[in-house]
Amino acid sequence: MTALKLLYTFDTETTGFPDWKSPSEAPHQPHLVDIAARLYTPEGGLVDSFEALIRPDGWVIPDAAANVHGITTERAMDEGIPEADALEQFLTFHLRAQMRVAHNLSFDDRILRIALKRFQGDEAADSFANGPSYCTMRNSTDIVRIPPTPAMRAAKRFHFKSPSLGEAYKHFFQEEMTGAHRAMADATACARVYFALQGVTLDAPQAEAPAQPVEA
Repeated sequence: MTALKLLYTFDTETTGFPDWKSPSEAPHQPHLVDIAARLYTPEGGLVDSFEALIRPDGWVIPDAAANVHGITTERAMDEGIPEADALEQFLTFHLRAQMRVAHNLSFDDRILRIALKRFQGDEAADSFANGPSYCTMRNSTDIVRIPPTPAMRAAKRFHFKSPSLGEAYKHFFQEEMTGAHRAMADATACARVYFALQGVTLDAPQAEAPAQPVEA
């Protein structure tokens, strides 16, 4: 197995939740709104960072989604770049690393699969998911140890609740994370949680590496 040289944490913000029962290529599947990634050495050194807002093209950002991440259709139209361009820049970033890391990885992987199916086809969508990956949500559940919710108990699910990124962050650092539900803030918090799980401490806030240029 190739030694891990670089890894990246990433996060996506979207127009809504994926329809898990429908194919990724279905036209009604959500669009990317904000995507960010942070590239690290295995020891926690920040190498590079990337973020892009996406300009809507024939679709809008619903109010329900904008209320979560704060990105309106108007702002995205003013500041964003085409979705296909943002995806291409993200893939260039992705290819520099040997492992991808996210909190609730299955969600972000599905969002990327939808985007890849939409703009680059089956081969790109399939190859993205083939590489090594790590989910901080799954790997922190038995450490954070949040009791099951009433709804979980009613469904006879008595295992620990999967922690949100904010809950995992607070467990490890005894403080609230800031800027939740923006892609760069979440990718940064995810990195701190990931490295805490590896026994590596990242300073907070950590100085930013220059982001890759993003042009319209």
